[in-house]
Amino acid sequence: MINRVQFYAQDLRILRALGHRVDVATRAHQLRPADLYFVWWWTWAFQPLALAKLLRRPIIITGVFDEWAFNTRPAPHQYLMRTALAAADANVFVSQMEADVMARRFRMGPSVAVPLTVDSNVYRPDDSLREPLLLTVGWLTRGNAERKGIPLVLEAASILRRRHSSLRVVVAGTYGDGLPGLIALADRLGIRDITEFPGTVTDAEKIRLMQRCAAYVQPSAFEGFGLAALEAMACGAPVVASDGGALPEVIGDGGYAVPKPTGTSVAAAIDRILRSPELTAELSRRGVARARAEFSPQRRAEALSRIIDDAVARRV
Repeated sequence: MINRVQFYAQDLRILRALGHRVDVATRAHQLRPADLYFVWWWTWAFQPLALAKLLRRPIIITGVFDEWAFNTRPAPHQYLMRTALAAADANVFVSQMEADVMARRFRMGPSVAVPLTVDSNVYRPDDSLREPLLLTVGWLTRGNAERKGIPLVLEAASILRRRHSSLRVVVAGTYGDGLPGLIALADRLGIRDITEFPGTVTDAEKIRLMQRCAAYVQPSAFEGFGLAALEAMACGAPVVASDGGALPEVIGDGGYAVPKPTGTSVAAAIDRILRSPELTAELSRRGVARARAEFSPQRRAEALSRIIDDAVARRV
């Protein structure tokens, strides 16, 4: 999973391209002495943090903190996460939105916002014609499907079907306990015949869908970043999302960030795109340009290089 999921894989590529030897540990017994510890998620940082402090080595923690859910965690978990925030040599948040929220709420070590990236040589438009296809991607557990707003996507599709008879919907993502409920909802809405749940798709399959869809739809209640929306933009897909969390920061002028989305408001935004090839072309152009200019791997590589050098220098 570490090499397949883009959140991790892009940082592994960057660290190795910077000339570092990287050993990956996904279990406590795999931890070993190192010059620096690079950790994804404050949620799981305590064990590498303890080893880093014992060996007097720097530790950098990155990821999405999900401050909005912090109070729902058990008290011991909250304590460990607060400890990691305060003790890290660098906290690297992936959106300015979360960096600002965290600075107001917590005592932290040095912190910075460095966005995630998309490889525009891989995620790019092609010559495919856009189809009347709505695409959304997410892990299909109940909690995640609700947070991603997938029921709203289905509600919007049921409204749009009356206006666009050839409409199709693809809900891609690893199956979980939320799938039966989504299938049942599609049945109740009368769109099961036009809705596909293909499960896990390869990167190549995901890119093809993003290159062909009329809109990528992600009306999430909250996103600490929104990597799939960025990938869709890089492929030229107009994006219809929410204003939840960092999504407006990612999308910019490459799509619509619908405030407090409902099935009706999401459908209205999608309808504008489906009815206007000119608008589709303009959003596509803007999204591709934004992905290339603001979210290049080079930008994160340069930032991580500086952060690593500073963290090591402070420990010398």
